[in-house]
Parts: sequence; C-alpha cells; structure tokens
Amino acid sequence: MFYSLLTYFAMIGMRSQKEKLCIGIILCIVLCIALAFTGCTSSTPGQGTTSTPTTGVPVTTSPAVTTQAPQKTLIAFTAASLSGASNKLGPAFSNVSQGYTVKFNLDGTQVLKQQIEQGANADVFISASNSYTNGLKNEGYLINNTVRNLTSNYIIVIIPAGNPGNITSLADLGTPGKRIAMGTPEVPVGNVTRQVINKLANSTYNSTWQTNLYNNVKTLETTEPGVVTKVSLGEVDAGFVYESSYKAAPPGTLNAISIPVKDNVLQIYTIGVLNSSTNQAAAQNFEDFMVSSAGQKILSDFGFRPYGS
Repeated sequence: MFYSLLTYFAMIGMRSQKEKLCIGIILCIVLCIALAFTGCTSSTPGQGTTSTPTTGVPVTTSPAVTTQAPQKTLIAFTAASLSGASNKLGPAFSNVSQGYTVKFNLDGTQVLKQQIEQGANADVFISASNSYTNGLKNEGYLINNTVRNLTSNYIIVIIPAGNPGNITSLADLGTPGKRIAMGTPEVPVGNVTRQVINKLANSTYNSTWQTNLYNNVKTLETTEPGVVTKVSLGEVDAGFVYESSYKAAPPGTLNAISIPVKDNVLQIYTIGVLNSSTNQAAAQNFEDFMVSSAGQKILSDFGFRPYGS
C-alpha cells in the first residue's frame, strides 16, 4: 500500500502546487481511515481479544447433554413394628434385585397413610392394619390388584426383665398403681390392644378390672416400638405390644405374659404398590420377594407369623 502511495506522489510531482495540496489532503484522510480500520479488526497477542464475525449469522452452541442414572432406590412406607426386620429385608432384596436398594420410612401406619394422602413420594405401602390399606385402596392411592397379605402378629404383654411392678399375670394389670404403656387408639397396635382388653374383660375378668387397667395407663405411644422402648427402659411396668417384638428382643431384656388365643386378635399385615410409584416393576419385584419363602423366613426370624396362621 505504501509503495503505491510513493508511486502516486511521484506522478503528482508534475502537477501545480494547488493540485498537489488537495491531493495530499485526500491521501492523508484515506491513510488515516485505513489505519483505523486495521486497528479495529486485529488483536494484540496475549490479550485474549477476538475479531468480530462479519457474516451476520448468529453463533449458537449446543446444550450440554446430561444423562441421569436409572432410579435404583425403592421407598417403602412400612409399619414401625417391622423396624428390626427391615434391617435384614433390605439387604436381602438388594442381593437378588440387580442392585436395587430399599429405603424404609418406618412409622405408625396411621401416620404413613396420612403422608401418602398429602403427596409423599413412595413406591410400596406395608400396613399393620387392613383398615388403613382399604382406605388407601378406596381413595385410589394403591394399585388394588397388587395388595396382598404379608404376615401376621398377635398381641402380648411385655414387662421389664427386673419386673419392678411385680406383675405376674394379666389380672395384675387391673391392680391400682401399676404403670402401663399402650399405643394410641389410631395406631394399629393400640386399636387391637383395646379389642383384646375388651375381650378379656368379657370372658375372664370384669368391667372393674378393665376400668382400673385404663386408669393405670401412663403413656400412649404413636408407634409400637415406642411402647417397647418405654418398657425396656423401665419407665412403665408393662406394655401391650406385638408378639414379634418380644421374640426379637435381645435375651434377658424382657419378660412376657401371653394372651389366650380366644381373647387375642390376629393382626394381618398387608403390602401393596402405589399408583404414584415411578418404578412399579421394581416395586412389584420387592413385593414378590417379601411374600416369597426368603422374605417370609426373615419375618419368621423376627417373630412374625405366616399371614395364614
């Protein structure tokens, strides 16, 4: 470019002084414009500046592609009386289910039902009461044809190993001054306990015994393990719990007084898959495992009875 300008200046040497001045001014203006344009489109090395695209086509970038691992955790809303057994049932299922794990939400069945009705995320419902299972079925929360009987339990009276209340028979529960724990009327174990007490009063004892027994109740628990804890700590003299809790207790920690079958109530546990489950196939596999011989063996080890007995 500068060579061309020199050549041009040589050519204008033959022109008049006035023409030379005009041409010089024009050339200077052109040269300044050219230099300014060069400065805008070049970058200084090391400063990270980039040239501006001149094509007019907007530059777009592809969104990052993310992949999410398949859901491998099942959530089982489970009656609290299965707390001990759940520690064995979960790992046993994982061993036969290609890596699926089970997260147990353990609480009173009445609480679990309420949580599901309020939109809690769950795959499986394990209930200690048919009434709550039927309620969820009627409300459309359960896949009705997946609901099955799982296991069963009888009510029993437990006392601390040291027997501080000197309770040796069911009759002693009606002696004024004793301290008794039982479940609230809403929790399945509490509901069945009241049925048992009523049957005992009608068949063997009397209304006075029944009234005194209720007067002796010092704590009402919202879960069956809550009753077990109160008795184990010696905070009460006796408690009404499921037979399985006594059978699964460490040796020497509890004593028990059985209740005759004629006055007892067999509590049937049920299991079912929820309509809201995002992994219904795996949830069904877990249910199948629970009612299989392997699942039933674990339940039996923790004191539960077969659901047909």
